[in-house]
Amino acid sequence: MLKRLEEKIAVITGAGQGIGAAIAKRLASEGAKLVLVDINEDC
Repeated sequence: MLKRLEEKIAVITGAGQGIGAAIAKRLASEGAKLVLVDINEDC
């Protein structure tokens, strides 16, 4: 993957599962730094 998002920060809500988790994985693979938030502490 290209590292197009290096030195970028993304805040992702609903990151514990589903679309939020998929987006988090993709942005991480592109080099972004992430802040992940989910209402469920177990995810």
